[in-house]
Amino acid sequence: MLISYSVMAVIRQVIVLLLLIIAGRGDGASAQSGKNHTLYLLSLLAYPNNNTSLEPSISDGYDIIPGAHLAVSDINNRSDVLTDYRLELLTAADGCNIDWISVISLIDNLYYKEGKQIVGIVGPECSDSTKVVASITGRPEIALLNVHLGSAPELANRTLYPFSYGIRPPTSADVDAVIALFSYNKWTRAAVLYNSEMLVDYNSFLLFQEKIAGTANLTYTSSASPTQLPLEQLRRSYVRVIVSFLRDETLKRVLCLAYYKNMTYPRYQWILFQSNDNSNVSFSYEGNQYECSGEQLVTALSQSIGINSENLNSDAPFISDIDEVTIVDTCLRYPDCYILFDAVWAIALALNNSIEPLAASGHSLLNYIYGKLEYTRIVKEQMNMLSFNGLWGAVQFNSSTGFILNITTTFYYNGSYDDNYSIGTFSFPNGILDIYSGRAAFLLTSFDKTLILVSTPLAVVIIVVEAVAAILVMMVHILNTVYSQRKTIKISSTRLNHFAYIGCYVILIGTLLYTIMETFNINQKAKNVLCNAFPWTLITGLTLVFGTVLTKAWRLYHIYHSALKHKKSSKVATQDKSLIVMIVVLGSLSAVLCLAWTFYDPLVRNTDVSLATEGDDLVIVMKESCSCTYEVVWVVVGMVYEAILITCTVVCAFSTRNISIKELQSQGTILMAYFLTLTSITGGAIYYITKTIGTETDVPYAILCFSLMIIVYLCIVLLFLPPVVPVIKEWPVVKKWLGLLSFIGRRSIEKF
Repeated sequence: MLISYSVMAVIRQVIVLLLLIIAGRGDGASAQSGKNHTLYLLSLLAYPNNNTSLEPSISDGYDIIPGAHLAVSDINNRSDVLTDYRLELLTAADGCNIDWISVISLIDNLYYKEGKQIVGIVGPECSDSTKVVASITGRPEIALLNVHLGSAPELANRTLYPFSYGIRPPTSADVDAVIALFSYNKWTRAAVLYNSEMLVDYNSFLLFQEKIAGTANLTYTSSASPTQLPLEQLRRSYVRVIVSFLRDETLKRVLCLAYYKNMTYPRYQWILFQSNDNSNVSFSYEGNQYECSGEQLVTALSQSIGINSENLNSDAPFISDIDEVTIVDTCLRYPDCYILFDAVWAIALALNNSIEPLAASGHSLLNYIYGKLEYTRIVKEQMNMLSFNGLWGAVQFNSSTGFILNITTTFYYNGSYDDNYSIGTFSFPNGILDIYSGRAAFLLTSFDKTLILVSTPLAVVIIVVEAVAAILVMMVHILNTVYSQRKTIKISSTRLNHFAYIGCYVILIGTLLYTIMETFNINQKAKNVLCNAFPWTLITGLTLVFGTVLTKAWRLYHIYHSALKHKKSSKVATQDKSLIVMIVVLGSLSAVLCLAWTFYDPLVRNTDVSLATEGDDLVIVMKESCSCTYEVVWVVVGMVYEAILITCTVVCAFSTRNISIKELQSQGTILMAYFLTLTSITGGAIYYITKTIGTETDVPYAILCFSLMIIVYLCIVLLFLPPVVPVIKEWPVVKKWLGLLSFIGRRSIEKF
């Protein structure tokens, strides 16, 4: 039937005749005895185009077409296949970018102008061209059988592509196998290297990205050319599984760079979708020259996981008895050459098995031309029932998808595809993963994650010290309240002391929260809350303690210096209410600082990840810490604020050091301020340094907690106990024991 077109279509036909090179008119063999009729197969493959600067991503037509010629020759020499017919192969270039008008024009020209009766199409290889060809052969006005080498999963759509069959494993087989490996190892983080300019590999990457979405947190890194090797950013991250969709020169350069940067096993687990030829490579990258021999690339590939999907032989008979030497000499070990051999045989067997059904309806293959839908359906039925072993493996098609059945994906390590290096298989589409026991199983164990927490003994010691401090503070606080009218306690400013007690409670609560955060593996949200709560407790607690000491020292300073000047001190300035207001103001300033820190630059619990090995096992070591963008600024501001309070306290206390009233003498305050200053500055500085340089978690934790405990115990010894001790000495029980101790002491002195 003649297909009419517009003027543009006619011009298109002329272009097709110029661009699509009909390279073969047959296999050169004369018709065998009894084979009096000729049937034509059309092969559409990608050949290098020397007239353009950009070749397609696949252009190995010359390397694989010998497989098709070998199959045609084998079939024509067989007396049990297509007895009355001989096959002749027509070859044309599709360029990996053929359009539907070109395909129709080509078929029309072959039939109407050259009288070639095409009974099937072999190819293309590229999925994009295959989609075009398969959609055209599936139209009722064309209706031709098409066995292609495309691998795009969309080609399984039997509505769009009813007469197409994929003899090469689909991309889904490789992708599903790797996803099963992720699930088996419980890998939740990985980096993916891909090249958007290589369409075949890029389509595989897109499918992988779509299928693994929601399963793992992946870092996608495009490497569009051999000069863009994004390994440095991966080295700085804590991703340790790298999936590569790269090939050829780009893959070699990436592996070479990984070799020099020590980004190979056991520090990193590589999974390669494409194999590497391990030939020497030399290149310049970021101003440095890198060169890798084949042996170095093999070292880089050590323990990497490669994948290979194939349709393994079944119990069906072998279709050909061609000797292996002939096959190897013909195909030179090009896999697609073997696959193309099987594709030609698949069409020939489907045609051969259709002879009887066609004869039953009074027809023959001579009547089978394109556009005969009822004939094509008969051939399709026979194609669905095919089962034989070809050169590449078992050929049996899934009638619902059109792709080859029973695909097995094998995992290999060391960059080898030798069975001695296989570590497991994945069956597609059954989804069965089988990892061989005892075969390098350590490779496939998941990376253990170790979260570094504060050691339990240290945490117990800190909690015990906190508990003792809390009990002492509460006991002294109770005594301060009960005996508030006693002279020594009243002179020490009972009301003001309440704020110091509260400050100690807050510090103890903050230390407990810090212990919980550093000792227990709680959820991330709770960690972030504790991160921001700790500065509140630390700054507010210290301000209440330091503010109380300051106000007491300032009142004594004001009264003392007013007396020296023979002036009457202001009662308003020295009353408890005024001093309480001063403490509240100081506390409010610390609260403003904490509010600004929390809302403007909140602390977040971050994880610092490093890698360690325990024997053959790879362990990811995680250390957590609270940090924010301007952490240094906030810490310095807080420390300066507390330092100002302590400095003012020292100035006031030093000015009243010569006061004659014993209860009001400021030596204790000076001593306390001195130790507070020393503890705060030293402890804070050492804590921050040890935290920054990444020492063991126990070190900064112990320094900070013990520094805070020292401050609390200083308050107990130098601030809380002195006013209470005279009261305690008046207790009968205490008097009795003190007398006994005094007696024992005197007798000991007399004896010695």
